[in-house]
Parts: sequence; structure tokens; C-alpha cells
Amino acid sequence: MHLLTHINKELLLLSRDRAGLLVLFVMPVLLVLVLTLVQDNVFRATGEATTRALFVNLDEGVLGTELKQGLGSTGVLELVEGFSGETIDLEKARQLVSRGNYQFAIIVPADFSVAIAAAAETAARAALRGDDMAFKPGVLTIYFDPAVRGVYRTAVSSSVQRGVLGVAMARRSEAVMRLLSQDLQESIDQQLQPYGAAGLVHIELPELAEGWLAQPLIELAEESAAPQKFPTMPTSVQQNVPAWALFGMFFIVIPLAGTIIRERQDCTLTRLLTMPVSISGLLGGKVFAYLLICLLQFVLMLLVGRYLMPLLGTPQLDMGSAPLALVLVAVSSALAACGYGMLVGVLARSFDQAAIFGSVSVVIAAALGGVMVPVYMMPQAMQTISIISPLGWGLEAFLDIFVRGGDLSSVLPQVLILNGFFLLCMLFAALVFQRWRHGA
Repeated sequence: MHLLTHINKELLLLSRDRAGLLVLFVMPVLLVLVLTLVQDNVFRATGEATTRALFVNLDEGVLGTELKQGLGSTGVLELVEGFSGETIDLEKARQLVSRGNYQFAIIVPADFSVAIAAAAETAARAALRGDDMAFKPGVLTIYFDPAVRGVYRTAVSSSVQRGVLGVAMARRSEAVMRLLSQDLQESIDQQLQPYGAAGLVHIELPELAEGWLAQPLIELAEESAAPQKFPTMPTSVQQNVPAWALFGMFFIVIPLAGTIIRERQDCTLTRLLTMPVSISGLLGGKVFAYLLICLLQFVLMLLVGRYLMPLLGTPQLDMGSAPLALVLVAVSSALAACGYGMLVGVLARSFDQAAIFGSVSVVIAAALGGVMVPVYMMPQAMQTISIISPLGWGLEAFLDIFVRGGDLSSVLPQVLILNGFFLLCMLFAALVFQRWRHGA
């Protein structure tokens, strides 16, 4: 009954802070919505979906058109040749990219066909006759917005390279077949000339089948390293929903620590400690009340990822096939968050200290734990430091369930360390409460 009374008291105090409750539930949802949509667009911008780019074809031959078809066939680039109903010229393309209307413009010069034909001729002759392999290649210019990040630029450049490679290989093949036929004819005529039969035998090499260069000889197979095969690759939703759900859980540190500090300042805690109630009841009431808030946060985030995010154009959250493991990780993470809130509450001397230290430390732990940037993308030194973040432990367990098909046994190490962190925080808080009781 004492425990239930303490829980009821904490929930009553929470219910009076409606603005705080709104922040606890609305903030994580907004973070998931905004950051998942942003990250989903970043994924699209790095090659998972079509990127729009201006295409200015000044070529006086046919290769400009062939290049356009080759770039379009990659499925990565959507080529735009008009703006506001007008055909785009070189200067207009430069202006549109420099203003940020488009991030890329591909410029095919006027002598593109002539330059490629000459380069292919020289390369084929050098290969067949041992000539000097020195020729001037054709130049294809790409204008890019200076604000574009390197990864985005590299992805688009690679797509252009694939399209250019197909056109270049076709021209090399044509040049080789033509020169090979001429060389064979000349060689046969030289051999037959002493017999007066030069020019009597004509060599005609068969034409290569159309599209033979398009068929790859090597196929790149991408498979998950997990024992089970997954029908889809991990998405931004699977990364962001558990990540920001954990962030919201650990932000419970501010109201939880604030409650302890307010009770100390208005002497409520002193009166409670002088009553015949156990310290475990006092601490347990706070933990259970805020544990309930954390779990409600988590359920809300799962519902957002499962039902709301697909309405905004992102993939649906796949929660794996281990519901028991998911519940266990959620409870363990919530307990770790509550334990950290208790720790900050007994260490801070004022509400301002608790709010500043609690929020900053949670943001730092989130950054180290891979909430904002995946750990594998961090420098090696940061990856080593990331193992101290409780948010990293929880996120690793959630990703193991959502992405790697993990079960209870695979997340057990993270569950144990989260609960160990909770017990250490609570032990320290209990010792401080015991000291306060002796001083009351």
C-alpha cells in the first residue's frame, strides 16, 4: 500500500505539469517525424532514388542523344532539359545551379561526338598496332551546387560515369572492329601480292550483336550477413524510431530530477523521510511512475513508426519477430533512464543544475550512442568511446531486433548492462536518501 501511495503521489505531481507531459510525449514524436523524413531524403539523395539534374546537349552529332539515353537507363538520374517552359542553355544552367534551384547540371559540349570518335580511333589504333596511347579525351562538364555534400556529389558522379562508360565502350568497339578489318585486309593483300592476287580476297568481319556491351560479365550480389534473409534493407524508420524513442525516455531525467529537487526545497522530502516509510518505497514509487511514462512514450513512438510514417511516404516500421525481446529491451531501457534521472536528482543542487546537466548529458550520450549519427560512421576514437553510452546499449539491442532478426538471447548482454546501470544508479540514490534521512 505504501508503494501504491507513492506511485499515486508521483503520477499526481506529473499530471499537474501538463506542459512538461506535452514536451515528454510530443518532442520525441516530432523528432522522429522530422529527422526520419530528412534522413529518408538523404538516403534518396545518395543513390536509392532518382536525382534530378539539368541536361544541356550542345553536341552537333549523335553521341549527345545516346549519352542522354545511357544516363536515363541507370535509373538514378532524372534529366531535365527545360525550365519554366524554356530550353536551358549553358549560362542558364550555370545560374540555376548556382542559385540552388538544381544541384547538378550535365553539359555536353558542341564537339562531343567528334572528340569521342577521334579518341576512340586513336585508342583502337594504339591497341591494334602498338602506337603511342596518347589522345585527347572528350570532356563532359558537370556543374554542381557548392552547398552539395561530398557523398551526394560522389553518388551522382558515379552514375554519370556509368552512363558515359557505356557510350565510350560502344565507340571503342566500333573503332576496333573497323580497324581490325582494315588491318586484316592489308595483311592478306601483302601476303598475296607476290602471287599477283592482291585485292582478290575481301575480308568482312561479322557485326557484333547490338547491346552486347550492356550485358555485364560480373554481377554484384549484395546479401545480409545475418543467418536469415531479409526481403528489404534497413530503412531510416528502423534507425530513427528506436533511436529517438530512447532519447525521449532519457529526457525523463529533467522532470524526475526536478521532482526530487522541488521536494527537497519545499521540505516535502524531509517530512516523508521522518515518516515510517521505507526508502525503497520512496524510490520505487518514483521509478514505477516514470517507468510508466517511458513505456507510454515508447508505445507511442512504435505506433508513429508503424502507422503514421507510411502516410508521409516513408517505409513502415518492421518490429521484428521477437516481441518478448522487444518488451524486455524497452523495459530495461526505461529503467536505465529512470535510474539516471534519480542519479541526477540526488547530485544536482538546484533545478537549473539538473535541467542543464541532464539535458546536455543526454544529448552527448545520444550523440555517442549513435542516435544522431550511426556509430559505424564515426571516427575510430569516437566508436571506442561510444561503448559508455546507455543510449548506445539500448539502440544496439533495438537494432538487433528490428534489423538483424535478433531474439532474446542476442539482446541479453545489452539487457544485463542496462539493468546493471539502473541498479548502480539506484544504489547510489538509496545511499544518498539514507544520508538525508539521518540528517532530517
